[in-house]
Amino acid sequence: MHNPKPDWAMNKREKARAEAIAKGEKPKRRKWPWLVLLVLVVAAGGGYYYADQNGLIPEPPEQAAPVEPGAPAELIVRLAPFEVTEVAPGDLSETLRVTGSLTPSRQVHLSAEVSARLLDVTVREGDSVKEGALLAQFDVVSLENQLAQAQSNAEATRVQFAQAQSDFERTQTLVERDLAAPTALENAQSGLDQLRAQVAAQETSVQNAQTALEKARVTAPFDGVIAERQVDPGAFVATGSPLFTIVDLTSLEVEATAPVSISNQITEGQIVTLRVEGFGDQTFTGEVERLNPMAISGSRMLPVYIALENTNGALRGGMFATGRITLEEKSGALWVPVEAIREDAQGTFVLTANGEALERRAVEVARDWDNGAKVEIASGLEPGDTVVSAPLPELRAGQKFAITE
Repeated sequence: MHNPKPDWAMNKREKARAEAIAKGEKPKRRKWPWLVLLVLVVAAGGGYYYADQNGLIPEPPEQAAPVEPGAPAELIVRLAPFEVTEVAPGDLSETLRVTGSLTPSRQVHLSAEVSARLLDVTVREGDSVKEGALLAQFDVVSLENQLAQAQSNAEATRVQFAQAQSDFERTQTLVERDLAAPTALENAQSGLDQLRAQVAAQETSVQNAQTALEKARVTAPFDGVIAERQVDPGAFVATGSPLFTIVDLTSLEVEATAPVSISNQITEGQIVTLRVEGFGDQTFTGEVERLNPMAISGSRMLPVYIALENTNGALRGGMFATGRITLEEKSGALWVPVEAIREDAQGTFVLTANGEALERRAVEVARDWDNGAKVEIASGLEPGDTVVSAPLPELRAGQKFAITE
């Protein structure tokens, strides 16, 4: 039951209503909500009349005519151009994918052949040089002194040898006349032999000093590019110390690998199409130069060396290359993508798309090419035939089709 408000909480209307109820009178109802509702209805009706008179109300949609019962519409299979292939004679090949890094076919590490101080170094890494060009010059003063000393020593020894030769001949004459003991001749012979050996040694020293003087000039052994420079002017360099690395970039080599199981299919002279990192889709042509007779230890892979001409100098050593060795080729053969080949209980076939409906065409397969991506057709197709070459297993012979543009 509703609890009445206390007098102090009622407004004037609520107090009047409470007094009327207390006297047994029925309280008056408010009429304004009904008046508001009436005004809204009239306004809505007037708005609809205005919209109807001014064409603002859209016409109701026409009802579709009922479909007469009958045969269902014929289904047409739509094929995209890339889902069909026109059969034509073409070139087929079997290839082997290989990878490797480019290295110069010819490179030389130049070392010091003399012990001396470097006076000058004329090249830096990246410099191109011609055969015979001066790369470094050693101090020749000490080498010239060494040569002069060796020549002086050799000359003195030759004089001693000539004197010993004369003494030997005189002693020999005295012994023959019994004027000297045989031991004197033996001693003379021994001294002569020692001096002869000293002369030979001194002459070798002279030749070595002359060679050292010639080696004071370090020159390029062939046309190439300086890949490394390991010395600076003013340094004292000992014999055997590394000086330069020079490479010939006109001819490069790729050391790749191939499975031993197919090594009998790889021969010298086979063409290799290469792509080099950094050159996008540009291709380079090389050829198999040689094969290693032994597999890599612990693997079944055989090193294969691929020669690549680089006459314009665009390629550099160390670049990564991928390529394909052409193992076998055939020209003028009919082929289809492997996806076009289908099998059923009757045998191997393709679906041709020559007319308005797909047709089953039995074919004889000769062999696979391009690592199984292409199939050579021995019989069953003619140049100009169009076949479905997409993996669409739901297609059936007899279905109507259309090739979209």
